[in-house]
Amino acid sequence: MVPRALTTGGRSSARRLLFATAVLGGILWTPPLTAATRDWSEPAVTVREEQGVYFVSARFTVAQPAPTVLAVLTDYEQIPRFMPGVETSIVRERTATCVVVEQEAVSRMLMFSRRVHLRLKVREERDSLQFSDTSRHSFKRYEGAWRLTQHDGQTLVTYELTAEPSFSVPEFLLRRLFKRDAKQMIEGLRREIAARTPLTSIARQTP
Repeated sequence: MVPRALTTGGRSSARRLLFATAVLGGILWTPPLTAATRDWSEPAVTVREEQGVYFVSARFTVAQPAPTVLAVLTDYEQIPRFMPGVETSIVRERTATCVVVEQEAVSRMLMFSRRVHLRLKVREERDSLQFSDTSRHSFKRYEGAWRLTQHDGQTLVTYELTAEPSFSVPEFLLRRLFKRDAKQMIEGLRREIAARTPLTSIARQTP
């Protein structure tokens, strides 16, 4: 589960970072969901750079329960349908707790265009996905996580990505790309999550 250019990755079954994306670990502690953090109309996205390594953090809430969110994040082979910029997402291997997903994505801004190739090893847990790129084709380092915290029927979603590109791009432009793509990724996820919410669940939440 991954930003548009840098996506990480959901499962073709009801169980994608990425990821990224995505469509997707223990990089950031996720605080408890409280009234102060529940009603963000816009996702909180930050990008910082240290010696060529970029750190992307995003947090947002959805009205749906964590299992619905996880089902979308792990629907890996459907990612190109709802994740901007992701052209292909193919499950190459699958075990009880790990999935290998190969993805191709394209990002464009101004005169810049870049195709990104990822082979993501995704570790699936009950409330998180941890992912890392093993191909090292487009990045020297590409790893991160999705974490879910449910409270009162809502879910706080935390996304973290650490990326060190193997290609040369001006730092100011790459910052903008990471931030824009993270926001577009989140909007794609929100739409898909909402679309999968059963009508009975919506009715139950309506006063």
